[in-house]
Amino acid sequence: MVQAHLPFDPELARLVRADILDPHQQPTQPNFKTACDFRQQVMLKHPFLSDFHSRAEHLHAGLLEGDPAVSSYIPQPFRLRVRQCHYTPDCYVVADNRPRQVIELKPHGEMKDELRVPLTAFFAQHGMTFVVLSNEAVLEREIEALNWLEIVTILNQAQLLLTETEEAHLLSQLHLDGPCTLGDIVDMGDREHSYRREIALFRLLHQGHLRAELNERPLDLDTGVALCT
Repeated sequence: MVQAHLPFDPELARLVRADILDPHQQPTQPNFKTACDFRQQVMLKHPFLSDFHSRAEHLHAGLLEGDPAVSSYIPQPFRLRVRQCHYTPDCYVVADNRPRQVIELKPHGEMKDELRVPLTAFFAQHGMTFVVLSNEAVLEREIEALNWLEIVTILNQAQLLLTETEEAHLLSQLHLDGPCTLGDIVDMGDREHSYRREIALFRLLHQGHLRAELNERPLDLDTGVALCT
């Protein structure tokens, strides 16, 4: 993981306070669960029951699951105080070859400068980048995100299933025969005997060894699959 030395303004950074800067999911208060569009799902790169405070946050987590550069993320990672305001960012992301990121999702990517500017300085002081993403940019990739959320659900249901042999066979098959479809691998008329191959395929997709056509239509038997190049 790259540890970047980012420029920061110490005076602005001092406007932000944190009792501890060890990223872990902050509990969602019961009254806020009813006030927001609250969602939960057990994820893989955050392998716990994860809290999301909006549809955009949930979909964003799906996109992170599908990004092979991302090794882990944590929803609601810190509890901070900015001036007189309490603040919890939406997500903390660890990825290869780039600084750790703290993500905030906002309509149109707009956040008040009195929060954004000191937060940017504070996280830069600690070697992190603070990024404000637009909800719209995430929602534009809704189909892709929903496909990854479905894959995460399927893989969580098969955690104890061993598929190393099937994974090696699939990689060899795709290397020799080229791209195929999900229907070439999964026999819906005999799911019992093709189930291990199905799970092996999804694990290879999630690990970034394979790629699939997940952007334009829901996952189905016609979904194309190929080796990553």
